[in-house]
Amino acid sequence: MKYCPDCGFVGESKSDTPGKTSTEVLLWLFLVVPGVVYSLWRRMARYQECAQCGSRYIVAADSAMARMAFRKRSPALSLKPWACLACGDPIFSGGIFCRKCATQVARADHGIVLLRA
Repeated sequence: MKYCPDCGFVGESKSDTPGKTSTEVLLWLFLVVPGVVYSLWRRMARYQECAQCGSRYIVAADSAMARMAFRKRSPALSLKPWACLACGDPIFSGGIFCRKCATQVARADHGIVLLRA
C-alpha cells in the first residue's frame, strides 16, 4: 500500500508509461531502430503514481513520513474504541486511519459498519 502526501490517499498506486502506443507502433512499422529505442525508453521510464490525484510523489504506507501523517490526521484518543477490520487493533472514535496497519477506515455514517472492540 502507498500513501500520497498531496491528497492523503492510502491504497494501491497505479503504473503509468510515458509516451504513446500509437507513436511506438508507427516507429516500429516504418523505422525499426528508432522503434526499438522508443520502446526501450518507454519500458525503462515507467513510474508509479497516485490512483486518486495522479501525483508521482508517493511513499510506502509503513514509512515514517506516512505514519507521522496518520498520527496527525487521527484525533485524540477517546473512551469508545472500534476494532480495525484488517488487524483488529483498536481505533478510537473519530479515527480515520489504523495506527498499527495504516488501513484507512470510514465512519459508520459513510455506509461502512465498523466492529466494536
